[in-house]
Amino acid sequence: MAKILMIQIQAYPYIGTAYLNAAARSAGHTMVLHLGNNINNILKVIQREQPDCIGFSMMTSFMNEILAIARKIKEQKKILMVAGGPHPTLFPDIIKDPSIDAICRGEGEFAIIDLLDALDQNKPLDNIANLWVKRNGEIIRNPIRPLVENLDTIPLIDWSCYVGTPVLTSSPLVFPIRGCPYSCTYCFNESMRKIYQGLGPYVRCFSTERAIEETKQALKYFQESPVFLCSDTFGIDTDWMEEFLKCYTKLTSQPFILLLRPELATEHVIKIISQYNCHSVAIGVESGSERVRREILNRRYTNELLLRVASNLHNAGIPFKTYNMLGLPTETEDEMWETIDLNIQMKADVPRAVIFTPLPNTKIVDIAIHHGCLEPDFDIKDIPASSLQGSIIKGIDNTILLSTLYLFQTAVLLPRFRDVFRKRSLRKPSLVLKLWFYIVYVYYLYVYLYGKIRLKYFFSFTKFMWANRNTKV
Repeated sequence: MAKILMIQIQAYPYIGTAYLNAAARSAGHTMVLHLGNNINNILKVIQREQPDCIGFSMMTSFMNEILAIARKIKEQKKILMVAGGPHPTLFPDIIKDPSIDAICRGEGEFAIIDLLDALDQNKPLDNIANLWVKRNGEIIRNPIRPLVENLDTIPLIDWSCYVGTPVLTSSPLVFPIRGCPYSCTYCFNESMRKIYQGLGPYVRCFSTERAIEETKQALKYFQESPVFLCSDTFGIDTDWMEEFLKCYTKLTSQPFILLLRPELATEHVIKIISQYNCHSVAIGVESGSERVRREILNRRYTNELLLRVASNLHNAGIPFKTYNMLGLPTETEDEMWETIDLNIQMKADVPRAVIFTPLPNTKIVDIAIHHGCLEPDFDIKDIPASSLQGSIIKGIDNTILLSTLYLFQTAVLLPRFRDVFRKRSLRKPSLVLKLWFYIVYVYYLYVYLYGKIRLKYFFSFTKFMWANRNTKV
């Protein structure tokens, strides 16, 4: 049978990789995972494992680093190199890079089975749906197969590929709903829906029974901590959600964390989750400026709604984390502080902020170009190496932006010093301030997950954070 070596440079649990592992194994093939970007170590693994092909799950933020690794491998080894994930799906021309022999567009569980079957049987890859492949200098562009409408037919997720890595010291992940119906301008979902137009429903749920089996797999492999139900659209089907949570609480005493869109965080939804073992929720505030949310982000809920959701969560005794962005196109300094002020009013338990990073093939790039905030020839190569190092948006003062980012969490958690912090944000950030930002971020994230410092979890959490110290996003 065939063997694929997956190379992953980020020490983080990739749900897609775990599904690919399950799919390959279900068909009798083998998938081996290597974490890291050291080319010498990678070449040693290739020599030891002798894979039939090498795969990369590629996000846009890591594209340049992955291509650099692929080119170095290609210099040493003649082996089939396959790239999949969000970036090749949205930017299939990456197959033109000399180091890439094939790409997989869209969901890959059944495509990887067909690929490995073909390699095992020494058959051409020309007619495998979802794959673009090179043949004698020509690119064969196969169509994308329909979405899997019945998710239960996908092989049960298999996290075993991460055994022995720091990845499994993170929180257990479960992804029981696929797809998102919303069209936030900075997100890839709208582009993905266009790619899959006419190929089946984009938003799909596992059955309750299958979602519980997926949960069992997460509990089996990850360390004991709150389970992160990381689908984007909890609350879109309240009957399914309540049935799943009933079964979940019978399965395990581990509490759960879930993502909630403000529009879906209704009193009814909050009442449901409060009846079960909800540890906390995460809410996308994104900006405290209603203008920025409406005109730039296409997130049209009001601050009044956000405050009502926060009040209902506090009344239900459910802590919450907020996601926020600074340095958005056309955003003013006052509007950045509106985001801080809104988080203060919401009394967010863990306010998290990052610097906005524009991604090609998203509507917000067109908006930014229209307003003169990005050059018309903005390209993938212009993306900053880190969402914490500054902004390429024109009109943004990076000194103020970075100082505001480093003070964001502290200003929300210590609101009485808000005016002092704002004055400090006008000055260049010091190394001490940057260090303080990371200490506060890691501490409150840990307390948010585990409640109090316990050595059992503290060391594993620290190990996971250290493994991701160079993460670019």
